[in-house]
Order: sequence, then C-alpha cells, then structure tokens
Amino acid sequence: MGLKSLELSGFRCFEHAELRPSAGINLVTGKNASGKTSLLEAIFLLGRGRSFRAARREKMIREGSDQLRVVGQADDGRFIGIEASQDGWIARAGGESVTQLAQLADFLAIQLIDPEIHRLVQEGPGERRRFLDWATFHVKHEFLSTWRNYQRALRQRNAALKAAAPDSTLEAWEISLAKEGERLDRFRAETLAMLQEPVNSVAQYLLDQEIHLQYRAGHASGQDLAEALASHRGRDRKMGATQVGPHRADVEVALGPHRARGWVSRGQQKMVAAAMVLGQARVLAPLWGDRGILLVDDPGAELDQERSAKLVELIAEMPFQVFVTALDKNALAGLEPAARFHVEQEKIHPVV
Repeated sequence: MGLKSLELSGFRCFEHAELRPSAGINLVTGKNASGKTSLLEAIFLLGRGRSFRAARREKMIREGSDQLRVVGQADDGRFIGIEASQDGWIARAGGESVTQLAQLADFLAIQLIDPEIHRLVQEGPGERRRFLDWATFHVKHEFLSTWRNYQRALRQRNAALKAAAPDSTLEAWEISLAKEGERLDRFRAETLAMLQEPVNSVAQYLLDQEIHLQYRAGHASGQDLAEALASHRGRDRKMGATQVGPHRADVEVALGPHRARGWVSRGQQKMVAAAMVLGQARVLAPLWGDRGILLVDDPGAELDQERSAKLVELIAEMPFQVFVTALDKNALAGLEPAARFHVEQEKIHPVV
C-alpha cells in the first residue's frame, strides 16, 4: 500500500481536492483536460520531488494561487508533503524536513507509464541514464554517495577547464573522477544485467520479440576512464567541459536485430519503453515492499486493441498500488479496479 489518502491545494486545476484510494488498482476517469494527469503528477511529485510534465515546480501552481501543497498519508500513518511557491519549495516526510530528493523515495517509490514514455527509447541518452540510475539507486546501496562524489569531482574539473588551469590541477581532479566514475559504470552495468531477463520477458509477451539492453560507458571501450580523461584534455579545454565519463553514458536498446531508436514505430517504441519500465518494476518490487506505486496515464493511447489489452493485463499483475487513467470506465477492457474515481469540475469524486 503506497497511499491511503491524498490532499491537493493550489495544484494545477485543483483549488482543493481529496482522495482516499484503494491499496489495489484505482481507476481515474474523466474528459480530456479534466485533471486526470494532474492527479498522477501530484503523486509523482510526492515520490520524486519533481514533475514529469514541467521542468519547474512553480509551473504546477494553480493560476491565481500563491503556492501549491500536496500531502499524502502512507499506510503506516506517516505523512509526506511538499509545498512550492515562486520563492522555492519545502518538503517534510515522517515529521522530518527533506533536504535531499532521494529521501522521498524512502516513503514512496514511484514508477510511471505515460503517453510520452516513447521518449525513453527515442530521445537522447539522458532519459535512459535516468531510467538506469533509478534502478541502480535501489539495488546498489553505495550508488548515491558514489554518484554525488562523481558529480562533485566533475564540477571541479569543469571549473578548472574553464579557468584554463594547468594540467597538474586537472590531474588532481581526474584521480577522484576516474575512481568514482569507474564505480558508477560498474554499478550501472551490474544493474542492467539484472534488468535484462525481466525486461525481455515482458517484451516477449507484449511484442513477441526480444529486447537487448547494453550499457555503453561514456568513453571508448578498451580504455580505462583515467586514460580517457588524460587523452581528452585538449578537446575538453576547447569545449570548456568534460566530454567523457559516466555522465555521457547510454543504454543501447535493440528490438530483435535492430536498434529501437530511430527504427521502430512510435507505437512499438511505447511498448518497448513499457517493457523496460515494467521489467524494472519486477526487479524492484521485492525491495520496495509497501512503498511501491505504479502510475499509468492513458495506457491505450496510440495502441491497437490487442496490444492495449496485453499492456493492461501486465499492469494489473503488478504487486503495487496502481493509479490508471482513462476517458471512461469501458476504455480499458479487462481491468478490474478495486476503486473508481471520476474527475470533473476541479473535483475528484469516488464512484460507487
């Protein structure tokens, strides 16, 4: 059970709204632009500290409101809440102030499938790095501290590059950068190996084809990171930034014999990405326990009836609290929700 209550104020179209969801599947229906996606966005905000639709939190503030407020209560009675205004944001979880967004995942572990999920396949490496790092964060306890150490060293080396510092200064930061970067690469590669079989299993069911995932480190194969950093100093000086390392890594995704990016249709991209997310969720489920929540926004969009039905079937099997949106209760054949809600006129109404 992820959430047993949710309260919104000043959020998107909602002046004030409350929700008491089921521990199982919660179906949220309503017309286009009624606020269904905004409801999922508010839950996502509680678990990730950001929106999946807007780059800045203040974009979620209702027009005419000074701030937004989202508060959820977990099954164990603890509260988690976020307030955001034009001046900044504050968050509390379990009565304690939140200073790092990673703390939110200790209360709610959020997984998302939305109509833009194809971006995981089609867009640049950043989307796939975030996908892999979300899993690595949960399965490798040292990942977060290693990632922070790497980012700190990267900022320092980049600052030295911009300041035209001598090689001796760059070399000093490269020691730490290479050490932490190689650990990051190892953590990511090991996590991706854990994801391969579950992701492929889901893909076989959804697409009747195999998905192959391969980690591509952000430097040439056959060369360790320290060597790569040293050999790229001249180029990095011209660019004013470090051009090699884990911050440039990617996950190569292949559907059958072809690279999925730029090859398969948008509908296939969506199914490939959904297979990646659901496969990842299968790996993380034992680690998440009662914290897991799966958000699914309009799963039938751009899919034929057969593929939509298969996707809905897999969603229903997830051992999480699920929130899924649709235009009406008949849009997702085969789905048997434990609770139904209808969004209309800026209110969330339970459906008996």
